[in-house]
Formats: sequence, C-alpha cells, structure tokens
Amino acid sequence: MKDEEAREEKRRRLYRDALEELMGLNLEEQAARGAFSCTRLPDGGTRLDIPSFGGVIRLTLPSGEMEVPGHIDSLSMRVLALRYVKKADGTPPSGKWVAYRDLPGGRFYAATLVPTVEQPLAQAFGRTPHSLAPLAEELGGERSDYGDESYVFKPFPHTPLLVVLHWGDEEFEPQCRVLFDSCCPSYLNTDDLKILATQLAAYLLRPVAGEEAVENLLWMVE
Repeated sequence: MKDEEAREEKRRRLYRDALEELMGLNLEEQAARGAFSCTRLPDGGTRLDIPSFGGVIRLTLPSGEMEVPGHIDSLSMRVLALRYVKKADGTPPSGKWVAYRDLPGGRFYAATLVPTVEQPLAQAFGRTPHSLAPLAEELGGERSDYGDESYVFKPFPHTPLLVVLHWGDEEFEPQCRVLFDSCCPSYLNTDDLKILATQLAAYLLRPVAGEEAVENLLWMVE
C-alpha cells in the first residue's frame, strides 16, 4: 500500500510541477507558437484546446483541470501536454524525418526505443498487411508512402511522428521504424520525445495486446 501511495504522490507531483511551469507565461503567445487555441473565460481563467491524436486535450487554468479523450488518457500524455505548452517556440514542421539517435543527445538512449516501441509494433502489425490501418485512423494517423505501410501521427500539432512498417514473410522478419520530424526538439526535450513515442506505441498496441501489456509504457514520464 505504501509503495502505491508513493507512486500516486509522485504522479501528482509530476503534474503539479509541470503545471507550475506554465504560471507567468504569455499563453496566447504560446498558443500561436504551438498551434493550439487559447480562450479567455468570463471568470478570468484561460482554456487551452490542444489537438492530440485526432482529438483535443482541454486544459483550464489556473485550476489545472485537464480533459483528455479516454483512449489517449495517461499521466504521461497529461504531463507532456503541459511541457509542450511551455516549450513551444513556433518552429514549423520541416517534413524531414530523423531517427531518435539523431535528436540532440539521443544517441545514448536510442537502443531503448527498439525493444519498447519498434519491435512490439513490428510483431503486432508486420505479419498481417494493413492490420495497422484501422487503429492508426482512430488516432488521426495519415497514410504516408514509406515502407510497406506507414502513417504520420500528431500527438501534438508540431510533433509529428512517422511509423514505418516493413511487412515480414517466410524469409524476413517484419521491421518497424519510428521517426521524428526534425522540428520536434523545439517542443519537447529528447527524453520526452522518447516517452511520446511510447505513448503512441501503447495506444496502437492496447487493442491487440491488452491493457496489462502496455501499462508500463503509459506511466513512463519522469
């Protein structure tokens, strides 16, 4: 019980700390930089509507109340949404895709993305062509032209992620790559971008692997 209470307190603290980072910011400027909306409320508060995976994350300040679509709700996404609001600098997406190892400081931890994100996606979807399609579309994924099957996802407006599948056959194992638009470090740090990729993997895997299989991925934020 004490361990669970400690984890819950840590989760609450992570959210509070990320929320406090927004205090004093010009939220209208950050909204313009991050391509989300900022609405002044009659009671003097502010509402931010942040597009995410085809839905909307709604944050009300100063209360810190956040509404997240149920299929993408996790502590990690809640904290990352706050960090996105804070860090957004207005850099537009470039359309240039880079591997995690090519992000600032990403080379040291790049190998961790393979067993937690890329291999599970390859095994889940790389043996049955087009099985990724309906799940990708539910998350707002847009079909792309890479590999045998690929989709661009927007966890937040200016953090596009590209999932590329190469289907397996009798001779070759399926493979998956997750790539990042080169603008992504202007909105989240490299560690947070890794967590963002794990959230995407968890949301795609959950319908086929079950809640328990992805639970650890959903609570990775530090």
